[in-house]
Formats: sequence, structure tokens, C-alpha cells
Amino acid sequence: HWKGITGYYLEATDESIPARQTDIPWRLKQMLDILVYEEKQRSAGEAGPCLEYLLQHKVLETLSTLGKAEV
Repeated sequence: HWKGITGYYLEATDESIPARQTDIPWRLKQMLDILVYEEKQRSAGEAGPCLEYLLQHKVLETLSTLGKAEV
């Protein structure tokens, strides 16, 4: 899902439709659902591989930067 989101921004031009009118909101929801599921399967205090990826690759920081650029 993350590659789909970043792919949109790599291919986007000034004439592109806003992200909210793409499948990005759905992809973000899927990512959230995966993180919640992973958290429920883990012991307390133990980060799963999806959360580790999110943190190591600064996914939230990147989303924030991309979102600010679109406004």
C-alpha cells in the first residue's frame, strides 16, 4: 500500500487530481488496519515488522510532507 501512495506522488503532475480523490485514503485505511491487527497479535511492548517499517522509513513524516505540499 505504501508503494502505491508514493507512486502516486512520483507520477503526479500539476494537473493531477487531489489525493483525496484517488485510492490513497483506502490505502491509508488498509495500512492502519494492518497495524491494528499486528498490534493485537503481539505481546505488550513488542513492535511488529509493519510498525518497525513505519518507524524506520519515516512513513508518517513523509505523509506529512507530501500532504503539506499538496495544500
